[in-house]
Amino acid sequence: MRQRETGSKLWNILTGGLAIFLVWGWMIGIAWSDNSLCLSCHKDESLSKEDARGKKISLFVQEVGFKNSVHGKLSCSDCHIRIKDDKHAEGGLKATDKKVNCGVCHGKAEKEYFQGLHSKLIMKGTERAASCHDCHGKHDILPSKNPKSKTHVSNVDKTCNRCHADAVFVKEHALGPPLPKEEFRESVHGRTGEITCTNCHGSHNLRSLIDPQSQIFRSNIPQTCGGCHPEITKQFVESVHGVLAARGRSDSPTCTTCHGFHGIKAKVDPDSPVHERRIAMTTCPQCHAAERISQEYRITTVPVKSYYDSFHGLSYRGGDTFSANCASCHGVHDIRPSSDPKSMIHKDNLQKTCGNCHPGASENFAKGKIHLVASIKGEEFGEKVVGWVKIVYIFLIVAVIGGLTFFNFTDWLRKTIDRAH
Repeated sequence: MRQRETGSKLWNILTGGLAIFLVWGWMIGIAWSDNSLCLSCHKDESLSKEDARGKKISLFVQEVGFKNSVHGKLSCSDCHIRIKDDKHAEGGLKATDKKVNCGVCHGKAEKEYFQGLHSKLIMKGTERAASCHDCHGKHDILPSKNPKSKTHVSNVDKTCNRCHADAVFVKEHALGPPLPKEEFRESVHGRTGEITCTNCHGSHNLRSLIDPQSQIFRSNIPQTCGGCHPEITKQFVESVHGVLAARGRSDSPTCTTCHGFHGIKAKVDPDSPVHERRIAMTTCPQCHAAERISQEYRITTVPVKSYYDSFHGLSYRGGDTFSANCASCHGVHDIRPSSDPKSMIHKDNLQKTCGNCHPGASENFAKGKIHLVASIKGEEFGEKVVGWVKIVYIFLIVAVIGGLTFFNFTDWLRKTIDRAH
């Protein structure tokens, strides 16, 4: 009895599956019967029409390309739902009839798109603002995983550059400087072949960098980069820079402030802003040597000035890449104030920090003042002492060298006069 019931269920499944298969095949047959009728005209490469402005538009559809596309099993009328046979045959196609609404099937993507920048530009009448077909294609759309697809990771930058590397277009729409086509491909991200424009900017819901909901809005950048660099982001958000960035401070550094944007280079590249030769010379000083920032945040510019005159700084400026720079003592992504017990420059951690370069450094070794400017008008007693020592030292140099020069000159003069007589 149980075997009979099992056999009956199996028979129902098989017959049901066969019915679905036959119906599916029948529907595809109908679809391509419909498509064949359309392609009888649209396979003609010379088929075209003029739009309202007199611009010639091709109406050619490549049959093989469409069959191999993601929509290859659909009928033309599934997308071109506003085209009626009678009107079309009589040549009565209106401008409104030709529009294809991708949102009928792709509702989620459409909703995201209408929240983005491209749709807003279209609503303003921007002719070349990107729509669905500009990025995905028209009748030859392929899955994003297909290497030939316009939205495949290896082709996305080419797709975006059609507009964003066009100097005339970006100037006309105030999009900033055109993107150098090779800058991204030569970057540390571009060379991986796995990171592209959409990883940072988003795809359908692509917003302006001044939009607080944008992935590239200043305070959102750490989270965007954290998609690939989670551990580094975790360190950064707890740092002095990350805390300020989270508060919305526009001049607080984020990932791109130090690393750059589209042309990010590896830290071992001499042209990278975070290369060991540039950290203390250009990258950190762009903020920490700026008077406006020092006044606004009440931080002194002394560390930068004093570093250049210190043993570390003089050695660094002389080309020694092993000399300590800003990151050697303060850290990189997890920079904290000296009052923070987790800071590398907290008094309890200085011995360990110095010991990274000076093995066996004692507690007294680490007690020495690091950023000290020699000035008799200095705020600290040590600065005043060093200031006076500097003055005395310069006086002694002038006095000794001047005295010796005077002595040698008078001695030479005396001997010259004696020989003359």
